[in-house]
Amino acid sequence: MEKGKIFDFIRKRGTLGVLTLALVGIVAFASYRTSYPVTTETEEQKESTQTSQTETVDSAKNASLATVDQIDDGKKDAAQIANTTSVQAQIADGGEHTAGTDSAQENETEADGRHTREVSTESDAMTEDTQEVLSGSVISPTVQFTEDSSLSWPAAGSILMDYSMDGTVYFQTLNEYKYNPALIIGSQTGNPVVAAAKGIVESIDINEETGTTLTMNIGDNYELIYGQLKEVAVAQGDVVEQGELLGYVSEPTKYYCEEGSNLYFAMKKDGQVTDPCLYLE
Repeated sequence: MEKGKIFDFIRKRGTLGVLTLALVGIVAFASYRTSYPVTTETEEQKESTQTSQTETVDSAKNASLATVDQIDDGKKDAAQIANTTSVQAQIADGGEHTAGTDSAQENETEADGRHTREVSTESDAMTEDTQEVLSGSVISPTVQFTEDSSLSWPAAGSILMDYSMDGTVYFQTLNEYKYNPALIIGSQTGNPVVAAAKGIVESIDINEETGTTLTMNIGDNYELIYGQLKEVAVAQGDVVEQGELLGYVSEPTKYYCEEGSNLYFAMKKDGQVTDPCLYLE
C-alpha cells in the first residue's frame, strides 16, 4: 500500500521526488554510519580504559613489589650494618675487657698484697693482744719464780717480828704469843712500798688485821702478800715489774698499835706460807 503510494508520488513529482528520496536515503545512511562509529569508539575507549587501568594496577603492583624489595634490601643492609657494628663493638669490648681484666688482675694482686700485709699486721697485733691478755689473766711465761729466784726488799725499815711457824712469838698489842706467818717490817707511815718481784695483781682486799692487803702472783705457784697499805697505785689484773710502786705504808691497824706502823709481808708456795727471808737479798 505504502510502496504504491511512493511510486505514485515519484511519478507525480518526477525527478524532484527521486532526488528527495535519494537525499532521505543518504541522510539515513549517514546517520547510521555516524552512530556506529560512536558505538565502536565507545567500546574501544572502554577497552582502552580497562587496559589502562590494568596497566596502572600492574604498575602499582610492580611499584609495590619494588618497594618491598627495597625495604627488604634496606633491612638486609641495616642488619648487615648492625652486625658489623656489633662485631666492631665486640672487638672493642674484647679489647677493653682484656685491658680491664689485666687492670682488675693487677688491682686484685695489689689488694691481695694489701690484704696480706693487713692480715700480717692484724696477726702481729693479735699476738701482742694475746700476750697482754695472757699476762693479765693467767701466768705469763715471762712471770716466773723458782727456788733460785730472789726477792728485793719491799720497803725501807727493819724487822720488828720475824717469820715463825715453828714456834710462837710475842705480839705486844695482843699481849700474847702466837705463830707469825709473815715478816713485820717496821717502816714509817707514808714510806713507798714496791714490788719485791715481777708478778700479777690477783686481789686487793680489806682485812681487819692487816688493813688494805694486796696479793700478787709471781709465778710457779708463788704468791706475795702486802698488808698495812694505803693509796694503792695498782689494780687487780695489772702486771707489775719488780721495784714498781704498789702503794704506801699506812697507819697500823688495832692489832699493831704497840708495834707501830709497819708493812705486813708474807709469802706462799702452793697455798702454804713460807719464810720470805729465804729469798730476800
